[in-house]
Amino acid sequence: VSIVGIIAVLLCSFLGTILPIIFRNQSFFREDTLFFSCTKLFGTGVIIAVAFIHMVIPAGQILTSKYTYEIFNEKYTSFAGVFAILGIILTHIIQVYTSHFLYKNNDHHTHQNITYSSVSLSVDSDDNKNESELKKQIICYLLEIGISLHSILIGIAFGMTNDEELIVLMVALIFHQFFEGVSLSSVFIEAHFKRFTAIIIMIFVYSLTLPIGAVIGLLIRSAIESTDKVYITTQGIIDAVAGGILIYDDLVNILSRHCNSNLFKRGSITRKNAQLIAFYCGIAVMAIIGIWA
Repeated sequence: VSIVGIIAVLLCSFLGTILPIIFRNQSFFREDTLFFSCTKLFGTGVIIAVAFIHMVIPAGQILTSKYTYEIFNEKYTSFAGVFAILGIILTHIIQVYTSHFLYKNNDHHTHQNITYSSVSLSVDSDDNKNESELKKQIICYLLEIGISLHSILIGIAFGMTNDEELIVLMVALIFHQFFEGVSLSSVFIEAHFKRFTAIIIMIFVYSLTLPIGAVIGLLIRSAIESTDKVYITTQGIIDAVAGGILIYDDLVNILSRHCNSNLFKRGSITRKNAQLIAFYCGIAVMAIIGIWA
């Protein structure tokens, strides 16, 4: 069941990232269409719901169960929240320092372009456009780093999950990976990468990170008894940290940036409502799946 689940998740991850790329030149899936934005925000809703309903809350249940250590189930029962915050802080630190060095290099190149240009007005216009696209590309890289990190952790948690709980988690992860892939791919499309190599790397990295984590989880599962306190506690911690990473990436790098984009701000109230409804529907779908989790 675990191996079938890994294959299914890999396939859905690949489809979620490749389909928006295939349809990006179609009139119904252009960046400025309502369908594109609604699809992106539906996936965003799926991601945030998975983080809370299928990761952080179950992590709290695991860590406070009688099968873990006394410090988790008696002395302090809020460790799931602590580890989720740790995931948020970890992602924030990585992205702050990564973006600092990326922007520093960008400023250096921009300064050179302005210094050596003979047509200042034209260059200023091009530089502003290029700088805007470069910022979006940097966001893509930061998002990919965060998603890769949490995908490895989710994969480990998936590989460590017992058989009786595995099928429900597999269904949730299939939905999650597909629509997270759609959202990630949509962000890459909006960044207008000139080289297709970046998108190809994104597709393969995203498709493979969770399965790699799942294989690691299976190896841990085969080496340690599933009733062992270390095993159960580790699973709870990984779930909580991965959930925190997912929450930060989803709210900061996708939802917040989308709602602050010029396209969203200029849209009519009807257009905005449609996108928000799509976001809430994504949350509702994963919440309903959580009934059987």
